[in-house]
Amino acid sequence: MKMRVLITGGAGFIGSHIAEALLREGLEVAVLDNLSTGKRENVPPGVPFYQVDLRDGEGVERVFREFRPTHVSHQAAQASVKVSVEDPLLDFAVNLVGGMNLLEACRRHGVEKLVFASTGGAIYGEVPEGRPPRRPGPPGPKAPTPPARRPLRGTSPPTGRTTASSGSPCGTATSTGPGRTPTGRRGWWPSSPSGSLKGSP
Repeated sequence: MKMRVLITGGAGFIGSHIAEALLREGLEVAVLDNLSTGKRENVPPGVPFYQVDLRDGEGVERVFREFRPTHVSHQAAQASVKVSVEDPLLDFAVNLVGGMNLLEACRRHGVEKLVFASTGGAIYGEVPEGRPPRRPGPPGPKAPTPPARRPLRGTSPPTGRTTASSGSPCGTATSTGPGRTPTGRRGWWPSSPSGSLKGSP
């Protein structure tokens, strides 16, 4: 059976690049995104697109019924630290409740593999001056966003009730490249390396 991959947050910077890479591998791809920060034009041409919010359990279920994914790449998130501080309830609703809706759909539909994009170093907080970073270590986040996503890491192994048959959390570092906008996860981060050389915001 051909691999069918559903990418949540696939209209965003990282998700859209994942979609393009999987298409080059000859896989079937669909994108789920609520377009709160992503852009419809980022979705590769011809890829099925579902404008659905993960907090909408019925909408998520409809996507799974229609596309029938064998694999899921979970990139969708409320990733703004500023928003997580100002509106932590929204942050938890999107990242935790939305994430659990997705995991339940994976379980119900027998998804074979879930790759979950967790936050990188933000879960572990700042490294004390003069000490080398070590992982794993005790969590020490400075904002609500990492705790809102961290519980999903505990539900993603194969033994978790609300999971696909296999799950892999993937903590990513801050990234940039083609298609990155100054209003991404870190508003100060330039949209490209050349932008930083030119003094772009």
